[in-house]
Amino acid sequence: MVRAGVLATITALAASWISALSEPRQLTLDDMLAVEGLGGALFDPTGNWLMYERLRPYNQNVDYSFRTYAFAKSGHQIWRYNLEKGGQPELLPSLDPRPSSYIEGFSPNGRYLAIMQYYRGDLSISAYDMARDMSVQFKSTPAFDRTGSHNPLWISDEEIVFAALPDGREPMFTSVRGYTGETLYRRWHDAWEGAASTASEVRTKIQDESDQQEDGALILANAKTGKEQLIGIGLYADLKLSPDRRYMAALAVSKPRPLSADTLVTTDSRSYTLSVFDLTIDHERRLAPGLEFFPYTVEWAPDGTRLAAFGWRVGDEPRNGRFYAIDLSSGEVTRYDHIGLDLASERERGWMQRPERTAFLGDNLAVYAREIPNDEAQAPRFSYRGFEENGLSKADWYALAPAGTHRNLTATIKSVSPILLQASEAAITVFGQEGVWRVDADGRRIKLTPDLPGAFTYFPPGTFSTASGVNRPEFQNGALFNVRYDGQTKVAMIDLRAGRDGQNIIVPAKTSEVHPMAGSLDARTLLLSTEDNLATRLAVVADATNQERGIADLNVHLSGIDLGSWKTITYVIADPESTLAPKTINGCVLLPPNYVPGKRLPLIVDVYPGARPDCSNTMGKFSYPDPYSAYLWASRGYVYARLATPSEFITTEDGPIAGLDEVTDAGVDALVDQGIADPDQVTLFGFSQGGVSALYVATQSSRYKAVIAANSWADLFSHYFGPNGIYSYVYGSLFGNFGRYDEIEGGEFGIGETPFIAPEVYYRNSPAFLAPKIECPVMLVGTDMDSFSMSQFDEMFGALKRADKDARYVRYWGEGHALSSPANIIDFWQRVDAFLAESVSQE
Repeated sequence: MVRAGVLATITALAASWISALSEPRQLTLDDMLAVEGLGGALFDPTGNWLMYERLRPYNQNVDYSFRTYAFAKSGHQIWRYNLEKGGQPELLPSLDPRPSSYIEGFSPNGRYLAIMQYYRGDLSISAYDMARDMSVQFKSTPAFDRTGSHNPLWISDEEIVFAALPDGREPMFTSVRGYTGETLYRRWHDAWEGAASTASEVRTKIQDESDQQEDGALILANAKTGKEQLIGIGLYADLKLSPDRRYMAALAVSKPRPLSADTLVTTDSRSYTLSVFDLTIDHERRLAPGLEFFPYTVEWAPDGTRLAAFGWRVGDEPRNGRFYAIDLSSGEVTRYDHIGLDLASERERGWMQRPERTAFLGDNLAVYAREIPNDEAQAPRFSYRGFEENGLSKADWYALAPAGTHRNLTATIKSVSPILLQASEAAITVFGQEGVWRVDADGRRIKLTPDLPGAFTYFPPGTFSTASGVNRPEFQNGALFNVRYDGQTKVAMIDLRAGRDGQNIIVPAKTSEVHPMAGSLDARTLLLSTEDNLATRLAVVADATNQERGIADLNVHLSGIDLGSWKTITYVIADPESTLAPKTINGCVLLPPNYVPGKRLPLIVDVYPGARPDCSNTMGKFSYPDPYSAYLWASRGYVYARLATPSEFITTEDGPIAGLDEVTDAGVDALVDQGIADPDQVTLFGFSQGGVSALYVATQSSRYKAVIAANSWADLFSHYFGPNGIYSYVYGSLFGNFGRYDEIEGGEFGIGETPFIAPEVYYRNSPAFLAPKIECPVMLVGTDMDSFSMSQFDEMFGALKRADKDARYVRYWGEGHALSSPANIIDFWQRVDAFLAESVSQE
């Protein structure tokens, strides 16, 4: 009987254990910090090797110093997989495993792989020999920024060219925290030891040096020998190789121009002028004198005899720019006046105010633009736009003739993309929701994709140097798409090579949550990542068999976690100034796990100006270990809301976000009316531009029980003139946030007047000056290595203290724009839990 009882107990415990394993559990912070990730991937030109970047579990990183935050930007390791032999992938042999390592591209014959590595402030570029399994690290430090302007360029099977920084300097956009910290550490010790001066000086009234090139070098490096050759003195951007590999175009970067007190700052203070290098004789030739150009707009004609770029006369401004074609042999410059057209801005899809890419079509140029209405002046335009701006007419690809006439090439293609897939002397290759087309200068087109039901979704290539969303890479042989229809998904790699029409790779996917990462037309193989209950499976699939070969499983620890569910709420907002008609908008709400309909829960409102959330896309994904993730709020039992805040409704005569409180309150009202949110437990949360926004809303509305603002600013007046946080410490005279306020189009805080002219606008929109109006407890979170100076929240805390308000101020040292250290992320959530338990909890 005893033995039977024990057996019964064991059986019951086993059943309970199995049941517990099968039941969903909630996300923990430890789960989030153990998240792995994937970076770039590519096949070598021979189709033998697959290379991909795998991010270590975040809490296993050895370096959290990257730029101003580390998550999703560092922890990369390069793995390779042999397609012919199969087996298991391996870490790239002989490569130092400590740094974050990033794939930059193969040499033309596939022998060498360019790699960038980052470790504690130091950035380097190497060439990895695939035949000998060893790498050569070049001594010069590569220039780097996020725009793609400084991408390295293979010019032969063994030679690579890259822009380099002066000796001892590291790129801001990788190393600002690590390099600054090391520099200050040395200077502090110099001061304490008393032997060396630690002074640094910045000046305003200095001699105009904008006619001089920024310091740097253009380096030609040999992957086989490791030797470096100086081929250009100064900093260069936008390196582009001619089709015959004899010439290389580049833009020489100037030193900054001085500012004028009566001119608004709306563009880069540096100029970019055109050079061409004859690589056979190491000769540099300057072209198109008197013109400056946008970086990342230079394109070669397919025959290599001409260049095109978007430019304007020195002393003019980009809005008045044109595309120009420059003849290489004669130097003759042809201006293309886009009469009747308004060039579309790249900012519309999330980056810079510059036109989209161009391409030669015989003597014409292909440009992405909109027709100017007939009842308006037809002079060429380049209008600055906002991100995902509403109300814009359809943009199309046009063949623009030198005489200024144009022909619409894509009028009947639905939602044609601004991203060009390919260009030849006779045609461009474009895509829309219904497929891919090759279009000639007369508008005749050939569809390159089969008639699959559903919408085509493009997956652009990207590298560490340039995010895929803004990348303008050298044209590829193929393009990757998903096609979804009626719950089914097909993955397609479209062959863009001449004479290969219809030789595409199309494979069915087992789930709709599939992401094509890379493909090889020669190997007829794709690399796919597939989400299955939050875990990610990496697999290669050949179209000959459609059989997947799994090569890696990531985030298995997330399987079985219930993240909650997203819900779209629809409601009407009114214009605070009563000039616009009321508008129906959507907000995104994450309901916590095990949500019981009809039960009111505490609400977190994540405030951000200009937000246009999409629950089915951007808001519904679980990815890198975001320290402020919506899912961490939901796991604590909160309803999390990201509400739409259209710029045209939050901008009023009183200020750029003066209507934000009314728009936000309307969303909260909708959540209360639907029985989701407890009106007595509503908290505002704001990060970055959302921090100052949340503070502002708290000064205008008394309905909120607490406000948390992180990594932001609070005084528009002092922010306008003040330093760019950590970027001002050792990287020169980076003071002032002029463009954020001077420029009205494309940003959320544009005022269009300086504080010299309209100081009252800056004061009346600054939470620091409105602190007496805040009625709820405030938690400020600042960091000393952010791009927003910590003095901003020092000032806000001082204002709250002087106004006798309930406030706490948490400062994290060594952190940038968001928290990177796992220890600090854990500490942050402990403090948030304590703050809200004290300030909001009704229990």
